[in-house]
Formats: sequence, structure tokens, C-alpha cells
Amino acid sequence: MDGTTDEGRGTMGRRAVAALGVLAALSVVVALPGVAPGTGTALSLVVNAGAFALAVVGVRRHRPVLPQAWVAVLALLATGVATAAASLLSRTGDGSTRWSVVAVQVVALVLVPFVVRTLRRGAGSDRRTWPDVVLTATAGALVVAQVLGMLRATGLADDPAVLIGTAADIVLAIVLLRILTTRTGVAPVTTLVLLAAGVLLAIAALGTARADLLDGSRHLVHGVQGLAMVLLAAAALHPSMRLFGTPCAGGVLRGDGQRLLSVLPVFCTVPLLWLLGSVHVLPDVAVEVVAPSGYVLACAGVGWAALSVRRAERSAERDPLTDLVNRRGLPLAAEELRRRLHGRDLHLCLVDLDDFKQINDTRGHAVGDALLVEVAGRLRQAVGQHGVVSRTGGDEFIVVVWTPEDHDEGPADLLLEALDAPFEFHRLPYRVSASIGIAPLRAGVAFEEALVDADIAMYAAKQAGKGRALVYRPQLREKVLGGLVMQQELRSLLLQGGHREDVGELVVVHQPVVDLVDGVTPRIVGVEALVRWEHPRAGLLTPDQFLQHAEDAGLGARLDEHVTTRALRDLAHWDAAGVGGLHLAVNLGIGSLHRQGMGRWISDLAARQGIEPGRVHLEITEHEELPDDPRIAASLREVVAAGFHLDLDDFGIGYTSLSYMRRFPVSTVKLDRSLTTLATGGDTSLLEGIAALCRALDMDILAEGVERAEQVAPLRALGVRRAQGHLFGTAMAAADVPGFVRRTGLAAGDPAGDSAGDSALAS
Repeated sequence: MDGTTDEGRGTMGRRAVAALGVLAALSVVVALPGVAPGTGTALSLVVNAGAFALAVVGVRRHRPVLPQAWVAVLALLATGVATAAASLLSRTGDGSTRWSVVAVQVVALVLVPFVVRTLRRGAGSDRRTWPDVVLTATAGALVVAQVLGMLRATGLADDPAVLIGTAADIVLAIVLLRILTTRTGVAPVTTLVLLAAGVLLAIAALGTARADLLDGSRHLVHGVQGLAMVLLAAAALHPSMRLFGTPCAGGVLRGDGQRLLSVLPVFCTVPLLWLLGSVHVLPDVAVEVVAPSGYVLACAGVGWAALSVRRAERSAERDPLTDLVNRRGLPLAAEELRRRLHGRDLHLCLVDLDDFKQINDTRGHAVGDALLVEVAGRLRQAVGQHGVVSRTGGDEFIVVVWTPEDHDEGPADLLLEALDAPFEFHRLPYRVSASIGIAPLRAGVAFEEALVDADIAMYAAKQAGKGRALVYRPQLREKVLGGLVMQQELRSLLLQGGHREDVGELVVVHQPVVDLVDGVTPRIVGVEALVRWEHPRAGLLTPDQFLQHAEDAGLGARLDEHVTTRALRDLAHWDAAGVGGLHLAVNLGIGSLHRQGMGRWISDLAARQGIEPGRVHLEITEHEELPDDPRIAASLREVVAAGFHLDLDDFGIGYTSLSYMRRFPVSTVKLDRSLTTLATGGDTSLLEGIAALCRALDMDILAEGVERAEQVAPLRALGVRRAQGHLFGTAMAAADVPGFVRRTGLAAGDPAGDSAGDSALAS
């Protein structure tokens, strides 16, 4: 829609507000006692007809989600028009006013189902509010008894108009009490409709108590009824009217304490009626009704308060998402389980979902919460009556279970099998694995002690590759605690500048990369930077021994930055030493890929050392599953656009290779050594297929792990452009690279290197 249309809509809204103001003013005029009866009745018809017309405009303008609700509202407004017209035609007060009020009351009941629909917020909400329903219904029943007593005392019980109107009043009163005592933050449309219902209820209740007002003070009835119709028209014109009759318009459920306080007026209803009767504002109220009424309401209130306290106590021991017991309630639940199983020995299993954060980050917390609820259900079903399941926070569950000794499945098999089948949400399958630590929970063993042992076993299961269960053994404690110590040492190395004698030193070494295509003899065209940790006690550690600890400690990105900085500095030193033109490959772990502004910090590092981005290859690891996160793909496209190359490392040993080639701007595929060895085998069809795929995608191939000279010719024939391995040189210190290049004569751009290269390869 263009701006003119929007402006037109705004003008229509201002005109509607002005019209509502005029109708409200006319309603006040109608209610004044000094207005001539004929004039007042005519103005009442104008008010009702105007409200009906404005409501039709509002319905056509906003197009409600539930049209049936607004058919009911328009029917009520049409009834108001009809009763106003009937009053104008009537010349006497022979009861027509009374029946017109009753007609409006009865038609107003049609709105009740739609108002009740706004209160529905799911099964949990309904369970929480059933005491409110009981208490409101109890109060309503007592009011009915009270009113019937008043009607009998005044002789109005035989008047059908009074009986029908009273019944409608009671239903409307119960609905209003239900909303006022349980809900807050309702939509404006619901507030306006309820306000209109309250106005109708007030005039009807007054008419029931003082029937003479309906005939002797018709102007008051017509004026107040007109105000109710104006409120309904205002509800139809408000934009929130689209949601009327849906749970979105019903606000939120109050807390137990708020609901208990807001229901206090209900307790005062019957005593108030008795008080009004005692001062002769209302007819006499039977004392025999007041005493039991107050007693029943008091008992209901005390019962509700007790239920609220019990619910609060229970919620303190329950997880709000899954309704499982939490860490606070688990020890008591475990003791109850032991008593039920006659003191048998139990197992305490700590279940930690693997890589669950990736689901929250890539699919959203709604899917993550749904998965947690489904996992809770599967674990609970797996243990049945022989166990208790607890969620202690995040993606961690604790299961206390007993399994018979002669049973085929132990607790590990039981729990892993429960999570084996894929989960499905929005027609998409999700695989969820878990690392499980198991510790015996025998009689006399403290619960917290067993929990610590299970925690250690769970960490060991994660270190062993995830998706498995381990039973606690004393040896695991040393292994896990050693990993935690290693994380602390890495933190000291990368963040705090720890002393070398305490935490050692991170060393960057370089392995040569050669060109297989350009010339007969391979030439060195670059190096891959690799990190080693010279540990003061454990000796020289390879990346396999500490990289995962760095990622677990949240230091993966910091480690990559450290290695990249050192490697770029080395490359600049080689250029200054006369060994120029080499390219540099550095690895990026998952921590770096999640880092904000990844492309910026890499570009800044290269610019600081005067290195052109085209000489730098950034490697992502194929066997490390990356989430399908658009932000990661965007960051990688950003670094490629800046001139850097993107290589796919360890191709062939994971399960996401083709997905990576599609999602990320990869320029080079690095064959894992397990594929390189096939070059000298009898069947090279797999390598030929990979080569054809890379040609189709315009990607280069680099072979890793080349160790024998006879592998070179077959790889070259397949179109492999570059290679690295022990045949061409092992990883070496940065200071040794220039000498190695000069000694072997394999440097890129060195025309004298061909003959020297033959001897180097032969050796």
C-alpha cells in the first residue's frame, strides 16, 4: 500500500474516534432525567444505530481472524437497535423496557464462548487454573442462592423477565470474575468487550433489585445501555479486534499469589449482598444463606491457598520445561526409588548431549527446547518404573536406574538405545548423541560422591570421541583431571603469558608443499603451518593431544590467531631472506569460524606483515562437523572475496565433504593420506571419480601423506596439482626452511632446481 492509502486509513481512524465521542455524549444526554421522554428514546435509537454502523466499518476494515465472534457482536448491537426502536414505538412503561433489557442480556450470552476461548493457553495452563474455576463456580452458586432468596422475599420470583435476566446476569458475572481474577495484560479489544459486558451487567442487576427503575427511569436504562453499545463499537474499530476470540487476546495467566489476592472480592460478594440488604438498598437477605456462604467460601479460599503453596513447593523441585525432577529434587526421588526397589543397588548415569549448542545456534531455541522435551520422554520411557530421570540444566540429564544382573542390557545400552532413533521436527530429522558417565550408587554411598564419579566418566566419554558411555574407574579420574589441568595451562599460555618453565611453549613448524604439475621435478611452492606444544613435563605434544582441550576451554580461536600470527611473521622473514614466493597454509578450527569479524582479523594480520592475501590458504577440516550456519558461510565468502584461498582439509575421512563443497567457497581439496595410498593400488576408480568431481567444480587437488616416489606419477596423471608428505620434507622449524629450500634446490621459480630435485626425491 502506498503512503496515500495509509494516510487515508489514519484519517478514517480519527473520524471514527470523533464519531464514538459524539455517540458517547448522546448516551450521557439520554441518561439525564430532564430530557423529554420522546427525545431521549429517539436519541437512544440514534446511538444504537450509530454504534452498529461503526462496528460494521471496523469489521470490514480489520478483517478479524475469527469472524464468528464479530457476527455475535453485531447481533448484540442489532438487538440494541431493535430494542431502542421498540421503546420509541411504545407509548407506556408496561414492561416493554424490562423485556428489552432481558433481550440484550440473553443475546450478550452469545459472546461468552468467544470470551472463554481467549482463556485457553494449553493443557498446562488449564491444569493451573482449575482451582480458580472451582472457586468462581462456588461463588457463583452461592450468589444464585442469595439472589433467589431475594427474589422470593420480594415476590419477583414469578416474573419470567426477572428470572431470565437474573440467569444471564449470573453467567456474565462468573465470566467477568474468571478473567479479572486469573488474567493480566489482555488485549484492548477484550478489555472493551468486558467493559461493555460489565456495564450491561450493572444496569441489569440494578433492574433486578429495583424493578421499578426499568419502567420509571427508562432514560437511565437507555443511556447506560447506549454506553455499552458504544464500547462494543470502539472494540470493533480497534486494530486488536482481529484477535478477539483467540488465545492471543487473552493475556497471560497471573501467578498463584496474584490470583489469590485478586480473588478476594469474590469472598466479599455474599457479605456485601447481606450488607446492602440490611441497609435497605436491596431487599432483605436471608441470614440462613449468609452464614453457610461465608463458611464455604472461606474453606475454598484456604484450600486454594494450600494448593498454591504445594504447587510452589513442587515447582521448586521440578524442571519447568520437561517437568522432570531437578537437581534439588533428585536425591529424594532416588531414595524413594531405592525404597520402592527394596534397597537394591542403583546406577547413577550422567547424560550430556553432544554438540547440542549447534542445534540451538542453527535451528533456534524452539527446536532445541522441543528436542529436550523429546529426550526427556525417551529417557523416562526407557527406565520405566525402575528409574528416575532428572534434568539438571541445559542439555544435561541425570538418570538413576536399576537393571537386573541377568538382563541383556545394562544402563549404558538402555540409554544409548533410547537416543539412537532420529528425532523429527518440522519434517526434518535430527540425530542426537550423548556422552554418558555411569557410577554405582550403592547403599551407603553419598549421592554427591557418586555424581562426581559419573561426571568424571562422562568427561572421559567425551574425550574418547563422544556418543558413548563409560563406567567410572579410578584411572579415569587421573585422565579427566589431567585434561582440565591442560586446559588451565593452555589458558595461561594464550591469555596470561605463563612462564615457559611452568607451562612450556607453543611452537609453529612448517611442512613443505610441492607443485607436481609445473615441470618434471616437483618444486616447493609453499608450506603448511603446524603447531606443537613443548610441554615442560609431557614433552613434545602433537595437535591431536591438545587441540580438543583448547576448543573445550573456548580457546580455539585464540590458538588459531596465535599460530597464524607466528606463521605470517615467518613468511615475512623468509621473504626478507631471499626465499620469496612461497604460499602459506594455516588451519582454522570451529572456534575461529564462529568468531565475529573473522575476515577482518585475518586481513589485519596479513597486512601487518606485508603479506598479500593471495599467498595465504585457510584450511577448514572436513572431519570436524560444521553447523549449517549462514553466518559461517558468509564469513568464509568474505575472506575469499578479500583474496584468501579456502582449502578443504582431510577430504575423505568425514561425512560432510560434498555438503562443504556446496556450502563454502572451496578452491582446493586436500586428499587425506588414506586416499593418497590408493594411487599405487590396482583400483584407482575412487580417485578418478574425485578428480572428475573437482574438475567439474573447478577445484584444485592437493595430496597429503605422499611418502614414496612411485606415488608421484599416478597422482600427476589424475590431475593432482600439489602434494606434501615425508617424500618432500617433514615439518621443520621456521629457521630451517630457507636452508632446506636452498639445499634441495626445489624452490619455486628456481630454474636450477630440476636436476637437484631428482637427487632429493631419490634420497
